[in-house]
Parts: sequence; structure tokens; C-alpha cells
Amino acid sequence: MGVMLKSGTTYLVRDVMSRFVVTVRPEDTAWTALELMVSRGVGALVVVEGNRPIGIVTERDILRRLLRGSGPEELLTLLVRDVMTKEPIVCTPETPLRDVLRTMVERGFRRMPVVKNGLLEGIVTERDCMVFLLKLLGD
Repeated sequence: MGVMLKSGTTYLVRDVMSRFVVTVRPEDTAWTALELMVSRGVGALVVVEGNRPIGIVTERDILRRLLRGSGPEELLTLLVRDVMTKEPIVCTPETPLRDVLRTMVERGFRRMPVVKNGLLEGIVTERDCMVFLLKLLGD
């Protein structure tokens, strides 16, 4: 039996976020990023320098570049820094989940990095939110 949804309850990002985040470095190639996404079963990677997120790269980012570029071999030399979304919108573990969901819906995001004191703490994804909602609904 799941937790029942209570009116007036403030759920926070920490209640739903994944602490396991697949990351990539800005100097890695787009091909390396794609290999990581496929092998780890994720659609995006947080781009980090050390443990500080500086961007996010998605399958769609790479596909768009591939369709505009000179061919698939470009992925072997194209760097993540040249295809990533720089300075992504992030949240903290203490951010109200409602605020993150609103931003994700309004901006068309499927995921948002979770940062604390400038360091990557996790990620919140559409799937995380759906699983949490199922638990709240008693599934």
C-alpha cells in the first residue's frame, strides 16, 4: 500500500530523485556519450567538470547535430561541449516537487539535475515522478 496523496503536503525533490546519475565530461566525444547512453539505458547525461554540472546532453541533441552535420563519422570527433545544453536549469533536493514539475512541463524538459552547494547530487526524471505518483496513488 502506498502513501496517500494529502492535500497541503509539500513533496520535495529529495522524495523522488535518483542519486545515481550517468555523467560525461565536456571533452568526451559525442560517440562516447551515445555509447554511455545506450549501455546505461538513459536518454541524457549530465556534463560535469569534477562533480560540478556544467551542461546536459541528450540523445536528441546529438541526433539534431547529426542531421545538420557532415555524417555519422562526425560523432567520432564532435565534442560533448559542442552539442550540450550549457548551464542547464537545476534544482536542489529541497526544491518543492511542484515547482520542478511545473518547470519541466512548461519548458518541455524530461529531466533536471539536482545540485547542492554547486555539486551534483542526483537527477529527477519524468520516470521518477511517475513512479512516485503511482506510490502515492496506492499502486
